[in-house]
Amino acid sequence: MLMMTDLNTAARHISAEQQAPLTIAIIGGGPAGLASAIFLRSKLSADCSILLFDSQKEDKLKVGESIPPAATPVLRKLFGEQLKSIFAEHLECPGSISLWGSDTPGHNDFIFELDGAGYHLNRTLFEQQLKQRVLSAGVVCHDRYRLCNIEPNNSGFTLEFATAEGNQQWDADFVVDASGAGSFFTRKLGVARNILDSVLFLCAEFDLPDSIDMLDHTLVEAVSDGWWYSARLPHNRLMVTFCTDAEHVKLSACDQAEFWLEKLKQTSWLQSRIPMAEIAEQMSETTIITRAATSFIMSNVIGERWLAVGDAACGFDPISSAGITKALLQSERASSAISEWAGGSMDALSGYQDQVFNDFNQYVGLRSQLYASETRFAGQRYWSQRVF
Repeated sequence: MLMMTDLNTAARHISAEQQAPLTIAIIGGGPAGLASAIFLRSKLSADCSILLFDSQKEDKLKVGESIPPAATPVLRKLFGEQLKSIFAEHLECPGSISLWGSDTPGHNDFIFELDGAGYHLNRTLFEQQLKQRVLSAGVVCHDRYRLCNIEPNNSGFTLEFATAEGNQQWDADFVVDASGAGSFFTRKLGVARNILDSVLFLCAEFDLPDSIDMLDHTLVEAVSDGWWYSARLPHNRLMVTFCTDAEHVKLSACDQAEFWLEKLKQTSWLQSRIPMAEIAEQMSETTIITRAATSFIMSNVIGERWLAVGDAACGFDPISSAGITKALLQSERASSAISEWAGGSMDALSGYQDQVFNDFNQYVGLRSQLYASETRFAGQRYWSQRVF
């Protein structure tokens, strides 16, 4: 899949000698925005101002997620010598076991990975840990600031935010859109969103008894109308997720706890690997969290004095297990591109965009291979619509 882009709006370069100290605005306080702030602070001169604007409410429930060993190198750059203590507050993941494309479970063990283990994250805690690094680096954070308007000007953008105290305006020489899948800044500029596919994942979290004997692996099972995965989380929590599409949810009402549980009971293997009795007991007080996962790429992820990073640039299916890792790696590349742009490089931003497009094309190929490898349900609607 070849992505093409009109680079007529490619970012202008500036000369450090000709410019006053820069103000960089980061829109979004998730992993992509927080990591971008940390990397930018380390790469730009001390007189550059970095501002982070986050619209999320602190009490918004974060869905847990696992990260593979491939995330360790970039996390080491973000946390330095503190990484070991950071990891100690999450749960080590030795790999995955999946019933996919076969009636015999397959194993993907991390023991042979050079970068070490993967981890099941307490997502809320992980973002708090990143936020603490951001604050300790001297980045100014504005919480509950919702972007409502942008106005380009000769030196960047005037950004208008809705806040509890009323609307406020800020000027920025450069904007990093890390606003998540909404791509709020980029879409306000009129940049098109190219959608490949969209699925829904229906998540529930449960308490586990201290005495539970359960694997720490990510567990995956493909079924006729989607696929399930479960992961043990820190602090004796268990996440179980059903990935399907909107049409099946409409037909089956599986976003309702009663029907979600019935579908889980129909799994041939997963139900024997997780504590079904405890899950059933807690089901009446459990809310099914529905999240959309759209595979998409923005037509441009750079422009004049802006770029998009993480899910604001492109979205991946959860089958890739690459959501947070992608956000962190793109944040590092984006910060390097901005630093080079600030130093006068004409090609730095376009190089970043090329890398994002290349990575997305690779993801599309991998995604197709993974879905095509499940042949047991080839005639079922969900699977036939995922293979291109």
